[in-house]
Amino acid sequence: MITVQEYQKRRNRVFEAMNALQSADKQANADMGVAILQGEAKESSHTRFRQVNDLMYLCPIETPHSYLVLDGRDKSSHLFLPYQPLKGRDREEPLLTASDPDEVIKVTGVDEVHGLDALAGYLERVRHLYTPLRAGEGAMQSWDTLERAQQERSSDPWDGRLDRMRHFIKHLRERLPAASIHNLSGILDDLRLVKSEAEIALLRHAGRLSAFGLIEAMRATKAGVMEYQIDAIMRFVYLNNGARDVSYRAIIAGTKNAWYGHYNANDQVLNDGDLLLVDCGPDYKYYASDITRMWPVSGVYDPVQRQLYEFMVDYHKTFLRLLRPGVTAEQVRDEAREEMAAVVARTRFAKPIYQEAAQRALDFPYHLSHPVGMAVHDVGHYRGKVLKPGIVLTVDPQLIIPEERLYIRVEDTVVMTENGIENLTVDAPLELDDVEACMKEASILDRYPQLST
Repeated sequence: MITVQEYQKRRNRVFEAMNALQSADKQANADMGVAILQGEAKESSHTRFRQVNDLMYLCPIETPHSYLVLDGRDKSSHLFLPYQPLKGRDREEPLLTASDPDEVIKVTGVDEVHGLDALAGYLERVRHLYTPLRAGEGAMQSWDTLERAQQERSSDPWDGRLDRMRHFIKHLRERLPAASIHNLSGILDDLRLVKSEAEIALLRHAGRLSAFGLIEAMRATKAGVMEYQIDAIMRFVYLNNGARDVSYRAIIAGTKNAWYGHYNANDQVLNDGDLLLVDCGPDYKYYASDITRMWPVSGVYDPVQRQLYEFMVDYHKTFLRLLRPGVTAEQVRDEAREEMAAVVARTRFAKPIYQEAAQRALDFPYHLSHPVGMAVHDVGHYRGKVLKPGIVLTVDPQLIIPEERLYIRVEDTVVMTENGIENLTVDAPLELDDVEACMKEASILDRYPQLST
């Protein structure tokens, strides 16, 4: 659990970072920086509201249309909130709103609470305004998916709408023409990259849910099962253990579908001979996880499947063993490549194209993949930098064989520790024999067969 005191420390670190930036700018007045973060809007359906990650990182407020202001002039924090209509209180659960400022302060630790109508006046004399210049991640969203979505909207001549962030920036520029606007994203990215002990505890639980969901998916796999049934079983595990839902739409891909790196239709039947790729993770108290395994629908890896996947599992374990703080991800990649080169050289692959693909895999730069945190593709950048304890990332080696449209990968989420790593998804079977043994165990799907259509 993240305490009110930890949220206050995070806000203080924002003040420190803002002051450092302004002190370095001789044209800026160091005591005039004010940060503002816009929360998520009211949902347009009956889905459960989820706050955007940047605001939630700094302040535990799950109220639509919230605004957090961090005033560097006196190091104070302010929430600007709507008032919940009486009709809303009668139909929905009570919200933290401007109607009950004492309760808001108790829950969040901010200094003052105001109504939304007071925000314009509060910002009127601000000269240096900090706000994130990237879209805020909501449910099942990451910064990269949001950027791609905005690019596609912008290129549609019949649409072209601004996302919520860009629309907000437009309003700030129009209503506060005397204020210079600075990007707060870099500060937040650096803070969110290195996780606290409380965050790691939440990520550890999310990782265990990922693993347990995958175990149930393995048990349920057999010819005739639909991809979406595997998805449903994992989501049951997540929801049954307190998760909000998934942190991203699962990839449940039989052999031909696994070629598409982000396949998500999940509507095909599984057939004997398929090598199933499953990639999924929960959203547990605003923290994600990410795991991938591949297993045979028949329950037994055929010789080619075993050779290719076992090679990738060995490569994966090499990364897990070599990862440690005090070095860069690129150094670890080079060390793993050197070790695995000898494995490639002595392995008699079933086909020359498999050996060529294995050799190419050694040069692939992104086997140490993305950060994980409040989003599955979390903000923050670790590449080219020395790895620090508290950084959470995925180990995700990949083998690509375009001649046969084969895509083989295996993935875990790990956290850097003082001496090495902790594998947060270690409970999921990794060794091929363990996977086959797991698949022989009873499945919840046996008790709830699919209804005929």
